[in-house]
Amino acid sequence: MLKINNRKFSDRYVAFDAFATEYDFAATLQSQNDFFTKNLSTNKGIALDIGCGSGILAFELAKYYTNVVAVDLSAKMLAIASQKRSALNIEYIQMDANQLTLDRKFDLIVSASTFHNLQHLPTTLQAIKKLLNPHGKVVFIDNVSEVETPGISSYIAGASREFISDCSKYGFRNASRLFKFRTSPSWLKHLASHRYLSEGRFKKIYSRYFPGCYFVKLDSFLGVIWEYL
Repeated sequence: MLKINNRKFSDRYVAFDAFATEYDFAATLQSQNDFFTKNLSTNKGIALDIGCGSGILAFELAKYYTNVVAVDLSAKMLAIASQKRSALNIEYIQMDANQLTLDRKFDLIVSASTFHNLQHLPTTLQAIKKLLNPHGKVVFIDNVSEVETPGISSYIAGASREFISDCSKYGFRNASRLFKFRTSPSWLKHLASHRYLSEGRFKKIYSRYFPGCYFVKLDSFLGVIWEYL
């Protein structure tokens, strides 16, 4: 089920529409689902995926939870999700993570590489906490960097360095397509808008809103796990 709102969203976020198909391809290859499925909540009633993109994680969670709500700003991403990863127990909704307006509570709330895009992270973290059922769980992954906004050249260099290993993991054709996406003007323009937290600031902010949470280092990402006891 797909719900698309009529309200206009910031061009910064709707920019995902420009590369949604290639993003879906890349995200499918580099799925981080295992981190989430290893840290599911005890109760398996309803889960929320914030910044669901093309529905890769939401579709996986639907195997474990009675219902899954998946929200994202990009209408194109949600269209891909609805077409490729629909299920009777998944509800896709176009929604701004800066302004979560949901009329239910959740046993699990997840997000993968979304929160660095937010205009005011604390507002969203406060809202998320209010959306949890007792014994509900939050499981997040997001990028961290000691440089708030890395230069474009660093992303191109990174894509070049990873190309050989990508060939081994995904095959030459897929690795070439992944490299082309990573170095495309639309994707690089999007990356230039990112504002990353350092690992220290990341831990300080998330610990403030989820006291007692613990962190898992995953290359250039940091995972957050917290249960509402």
